[in-house]
Amino acid sequence: MNTPPTTSTVRIRLSAWAADELHPRMLLTSLLAGGLIYVLEVVFAISFTALVYTNELANYLPLAVGFTLLGDAVLCGIVAVFSSYRGALALEQDVPVAILTLTITAVLAALPAGTQADTKFATVLIVIVLTTLSAGLFFLLLGYFKLGGLVRFLPYPVMGGFLAGTGWLLITGGLALAVNLSWSAELLQPAVLLQWLPALIFGAVLLIASQRSRHPVIMPGLIMIGVIVFYSIVWVLRIPIDQLRAEGWLLTQFPAGSAWHFPLSGEFLAQAEWSVILGHLGSLAPILIISVVAMLLNVNALELIIKRDMDLNRELLVTGAGNIAAGLVGGLLGYPDLSFSTLNREMTGGKRVVSLATAVLLGLTVFVGASFLIYLPKVVLAGIIFYIGLSLLFEWTYRAWFKFPRLDFLIILTILAVVALRGFLEGVAVGVVAAVVLFVINYSRTSVIKHALSGADFRSRVNRSLDQRAMLDAAGQELYILELQGFIFFGTANSLYEQVKKRVLDQALPPARFVVLDFSRVTGLDSTGLLSFDKLWSLTKEQDITLIFSGLNKLGVQHVSIHDQLTRGGFVEQADALRFFSDLDHGVEWCEDQIVAGARLQIEEKDLADYFAGILPVEQMRRIVHYLQRQEFAAGEYLMQQGAEADDLFFIESGQVTSQIENPGQPPVRLETMRGGRTVGELGFYLNTPRSAAVIADEASITYRLTRGALELMEQADPQAALALHRLMVQLLGDRAIHLMRTVQALQR
Repeated sequence: MNTPPTTSTVRIRLSAWAADELHPRMLLTSLLAGGLIYVLEVVFAISFTALVYTNELANYLPLAVGFTLLGDAVLCGIVAVFSSYRGALALEQDVPVAILTLTITAVLAALPAGTQADTKFATVLIVIVLTTLSAGLFFLLLGYFKLGGLVRFLPYPVMGGFLAGTGWLLITGGLALAVNLSWSAELLQPAVLLQWLPALIFGAVLLIASQRSRHPVIMPGLIMIGVIVFYSIVWVLRIPIDQLRAEGWLLTQFPAGSAWHFPLSGEFLAQAEWSVILGHLGSLAPILIISVVAMLLNVNALELIIKRDMDLNRELLVTGAGNIAAGLVGGLLGYPDLSFSTLNREMTGGKRVVSLATAVLLGLTVFVGASFLIYLPKVVLAGIIFYIGLSLLFEWTYRAWFKFPRLDFLIILTILAVVALRGFLEGVAVGVVAAVVLFVINYSRTSVIKHALSGADFRSRVNRSLDQRAMLDAAGQELYILELQGFIFFGTANSLYEQVKKRVLDQALPPARFVVLDFSRVTGLDSTGLLSFDKLWSLTKEQDITLIFSGLNKLGVQHVSIHDQLTRGGFVEQADALRFFSDLDHGVEWCEDQIVAGARLQIEEKDLADYFAGILPVEQMRRIVHYLQRQEFAAGEYLMQQGAEADDLFFIESGQVTSQIENPGQPPVRLETMRGGRTVGELGFYLNTPRSAAVIADEASITYRLTRGALELMEQADPQAALALHRLMVQLLGDRAIHLMRTVQALQR
């Protein structure tokens, strides 16, 4: 149980942190890294904000940027303090912003004609706040219930399709930022082309450079060069700044400071169109799901970079708290950023001061102001959006061609096409269907049958007489054993039925009398799978075959045992048609007993020497018996205790004994059941090791005991008898080894 840290422990940790991160040289490096990341994040934040507040809302961009930057500062600060990795940098992200843009577009379209601009802005702001707050609560719930591992259940190609579709949306958003237009013939007009084509080229340059080199300075360097090139052209052409802003090349004017108002103030709440907002709350679900998946994928990738595990559930809790705080100040949805966290690690080894410095600078920008914001060219900002979109498309279309099977690649392209032609919500729907179809196809390829065996390959743990074993070998094909695995549903259950049908109707093999289905490795049984089992039972009854179910006590779907599921489905034991057994061993034993009984091979009690007549001359065996002690055991009496010293072994003359493993609080596990003509305890006796199992009499039994002292006396007084004894032991152990090898070979098919 975790105990809260004491005051002294906290003081020691703070001292260690200060010594590590506040050392003058390291502090200077961390502050420089924080300043660099701050500049980059301001550029990204303005780009994302301009992507959301576009067209008629562009005039509100200065106020909207204040919301975004303060939300960034709060989120970044909370994750910096509480993340399980001290170098983590959490910022507002491109993927949820791209999807959020579609929701906002739908919300604006649903507003009544003639709605005032202030009302539109307030409505969009409340949608953003609700999105970020909902995401924060969703993150918190997943982390609280420790569901961080759920991301691993989403098929990779489906996630790839979502990300490729997001890339397309970002490219569309880049166009809207550059020229306030979507895909149309107007984009090819010379004046319009001049505004968006350089941004697209700049985005392509960023993509090529990022693929050629992973150096952390490449991206900020190219962005700075892009700004310098833009203003160099402006200087050569002597274009006034006011003209650039009027023609849409620059962002609108920003106030000098205090570019923020409380988003949940009465003013905004009163102006918002709540009926429209409530009508579009359902469209937030894809944003939440994809954001969680993207966040966990980022954390997984960061684990590979830092070469240590992070606590996924803790990251969900911290990110959830950060988003709730960011939502209350009007910020966009965010989570740990892979690129900035990697940049922190490359420059400082991963320090919290970097994240804290970035958060402080972002907050100061909101309340103190940053005059450089008004000089950021749209062509650079749009180019960054194009770069992110192109990188997603490059990763999930071009590279995916070489990484994925063709079916998976087709799913990615299908989702991308649906997103591009119909919309993201439709793409999500297709992705969900694709996930189900992909699961069914892939799972159906995995056979529900782990092993298919005959009675000649697999025996129960009852050690029978030589003539009975020979007879069971000859009749081995009468017994058909299938060990099942995994989850059984309509697809896999039908393939099981077809395989049993093929064996039952196979004229090239002797007719099967028993079909054994073992459910020990089955994780669950779907109700639709019962239909195939019903067909299978009808088939076996028609062919006069007994169907045996074993290992049915495992819990299946809805915490109901598979035995109960089958019983509710009408499967009730019938003497010669259907039998239930607790495990495969006892099920096969029953089948063997029926085969033996049908052949009228009764158990014959013999003298101990007669049992081994095929191995040793009777006279030699009688000389060995001279050194043995006759000992009788009643039913339930132990011959050997598990863990005891192995100072003797037993020859079974009559009755029946069972070797079993006994663990406290668990039912015994049968290893072998033996009748006359077998030995027990020889391995521990010869190896001089403690008993690995207990041996108990199932019924009144007569045994002959050989002690270690008696063996030593035999070796001295009658060496020939001792040699014969050792040869007998080798023969018996060899028989067991051969049978074990046959079983192993059958299980490896």
